[in-house]
Amino acid sequence: MVKDLTRLYRDTIRQHAADPAGFRREIGATHENELDNPLCGDRIRLQLRIAEDRVEAAAFDGEACAICMASASLLCQTVPGHPVSYLVRRREELVAVLNGRGEMNDSDTLKPLLGVRAYPSRIRCATLPWAAAVEAL
Repeated sequence: MVKDLTRLYRDTIRQHAADPAGFRREIGATHENELDNPLCGDRIRLQLRIAEDRVEAAAFDGEACAICMASASLLCQTVPGHPVSYLVRRREELVAVLNGRGEMNDSDTLKPLLGVRAYPSRIRCATLPWAAAVEAL
């Protein structure tokens, strides 16, 4: 189980970091916010296009580590089509799970980020895009 999660984490992080969804995509954003993590140098600008309390599109730009880029990519794949409340809830769930206060089911699209739990100093890398998106609201 741990070995499978490690492989899923490693493979997914590599895939999303190499070809991130939403990276430098023009979406006609209605909301945006930029955050950085001075401890590791990550800087992410998250953009959202919101209409009628739904996330229509998400995109990002910036320079960041593979974990942060992959997390932003997963956000851009996961939240469009959902209500704004879904984005807020997913961020809260991710922060809780990465800090050992919950679990994700096996089909959760964010499950690959669980590998970060083994590296507490990298949790901020995984949650930075989500924080930027929620603060953009």
